[in-house]
Amino acid sequence: MLVAAAGFALIAGSVFKELLFRSPGQGERPPAAISADPDPAELLECHRQVLHLLTVLGHETCELLALPPSGSRDELPARWEEFSHAWHDEWDVANARCRFSELADTNLGVAYDRLAQVHGDLQTMRQKYQSLVVRFDDEQAAELARMRRALDLSRAAFEEKARKAKRPDRHPAPALLPAPPTGSGEPTSPTAPDPARLR
Repeated sequence: MLVAAAGFALIAGSVFKELLFRSPGQGERPPAAISADPDPAELLECHRQVLHLLTVLGHETCELLALPPSGSRDELPARWEEFSHAWHDEWDVANARCRFSELADTNLGVAYDRLAQVHGDLQTMRQKYQSLVVRFDDEQAAELARMRRALDLSRAAFEEKARKAKRPDRHPAPALLPAPPTGSGEPTSPTAPDPARLR
């Protein structure tokens, strides 16, 4: 059951990243960079990309920390690195398209500058999440694995006890026969003389 859960989580994580970090298909061009005087639609698309990066960063970190431990010390860091590289590529795409490095603190207004600031801060947040994952793997993963193993052993014992309780007894005890009636008087010895003859 634990292996199945881990396998499902791995598949779900792969599908999740595929949906969120889908690269342009064959023949598709990456989105064009915004103009030096972007219209509101372009700015809203930049906002969507930055919000997407922030949401995915927190979501994927929580997904990784919630995975059932597989026993491999390298699995969690390896999966984080895989996600982190894909996320960083998407961060670069947003930076190039929205020209945050070029146009921040120019004449596009406070709203754009605020968006560029959040985009830059995302890298610092990524490093904090990475530290959290590494620290969790070092300090908590082994303890969680021990707790899960203990629960598995307890469940197996309970299930075995339940099976035994439902299993019919193959050698039932013989039924006891009822005792013969003894009558209302006291038992009489077969060799005792008949009281009527003694009169």
